[in-house]
Amino acid sequence: MSETTETQIDRRGILFGAGMAAALAGVPLLAWRHPGLRARLFNPFRADRFDLAALPGLKDASGAAVPGFSSASIAGRAVYLNAFASWCPSCREEHRALMDFAASGASIFGVASLDQPEKTLAFLREHGNPFARLGLDRHGYLLRVLGARGVPAHFVFAPAPNLALVEQGPMTFADLRAKILPALA
Repeated sequence: MSETTETQIDRRGILFGAGMAAALAGVPLLAWRHPGLRARLFNPFRADRFDLAALPGLKDASGAAVPGFSSASIAGRAVYLNAFASWCPSCREEHRALMDFAASGASIFGVASLDQPEKTLAFLREHGNPFARLGLDRHGYLLRVLGARGVPAHFVFAPAPNLALVEQGPMTFADLRAKILPALA
């Protein structure tokens, strides 16, 4: 009888071990199919090390291509970053304020987060481009590194890579002037 009990325990241990191995092997597969989980587990960005590609086809008022940006290109500078997505109702609501803020002389670096490039391009062509530079963050890696939980999000580096301000949610033109300008100074 003791032989049977030992055999059952060994079988249970083997089955438990096999189940755990299968579960652990499934984590990368699960992360691959869920971009949010992938971004949390395998984020290649840090606040002092990122590179955002330009949005192909986006032009400024003079017809020149709007460049992307990286941590190296903003290092040591005071910079305002606005993270947005074309599908986001709050981002659409705040876009007019960003256009007015840029027209008043502010330099805005845009981060197109969690969005498809062709939809971002269509949105900016239809509503205007307030961004001096625009980088693509399709998986939200930079957003997560900087502590945002969604869009719209506002970040002021003063000087980069030191964060001086992080704000979530839409802002009005008055909010932008009252919060962003002092943080940039």
